Amino acid sequence: MRHAARSASGGVMKALGTSFLGRGSDLGPLLLRLGVGLVFAVHGWRKIDGGVSNFAPVLEAQSVPAPEVVAWLMTIAEGLGGLALIVGVFTRLVTLPLIAIMVGALVLVKSEIGFIVADAPGGELDTALLAGLLCLLFIGPGRLSVDGLLGMETATAPVSGRARATSEAA
Repeated sequence: MRHAARSASGGVMKALGTSFLGRGSDLGPLLLRLGVGLVFAVHGWRKIDGGVSNFAPVLEAQSVPAPEVVAWLMTIAEGLGGLALIVGVFTRLVTLPLIAIMVGALVLVKSEIGFIVADAPGGELDTALLAGLLCLLFIGPGRLSVDGLLGMETATAPVSGRARATSEAA
């Protein structure tokens, strides 16, 4: 009976075209890395372009210790980390400081102004970036990455492959 239910749901999923989408599952991590990485790379560049010393007073106003040092660390982490995510090198490692930056932004800044603010950016972008970073931390860079090409990361089996392995074991 359990096997019949799996077959029936598999037929429905194929009818909806998800078997086609499953074959493109390597695109998911790639697109996630490109989107999240681009946002961080641009933010890092803006801090350099606008002057990191102009960003430090913003951190100081939030009572961040050693604001000049933290401003430089954030700029480097966002700029280089964003580029590393785009190409998919040291992906899981790169997500860690970026996750810390997003948690810090949400706790120190966005908690005071709110999640959605009419006249200014609220916490919604930071929350989306944090979610994307956590996804990359757990799923990894995918096969279409430098990490994947160099064998630094084992590629995650597509969902359809895991489902087959589970049904064969049952």
